[in-house]
Amino acid sequence: MEYKKSDLNLKWKVSDILGFEVFNQHGTRLGVFSDVILTGSNDVWVVKDYNEEVLIPALKNIIKEVNTVRKKIFVVLPKGYEDIYGHVKSADDILEYNGYFVYED
Repeated sequence: MEYKKSDLNLKWKVSDILGFEVFNQHGTRLGVFSDVILTGSNDVWVVKDYNEEVLIPALKNIIKEVNTVRKKIFVVLPKGYEDIYGHVKSADDILEYNGYFVYED
């Protein structure tokens, strides 16, 4: 699979960007791009952070930038996404889910 960002005239393959960090429009790290689900109409990117997964539609209005130099992907999540997945922040193996701290072993 190959995508093209027409305004920058950059081409990359999904296999080239697996493992890139993914950030939302607020600068929050969502996790690492780890897999692609083929749905027929559009691909869905799987972003993993610890044991959590966020599914992101691979659409031009959502995937805003793939920076191959910095190995980062920037997305604009649709309204309501944080309500579905919660707001996850990680720091030293501590996760915060909607204001509650969860400590991992």
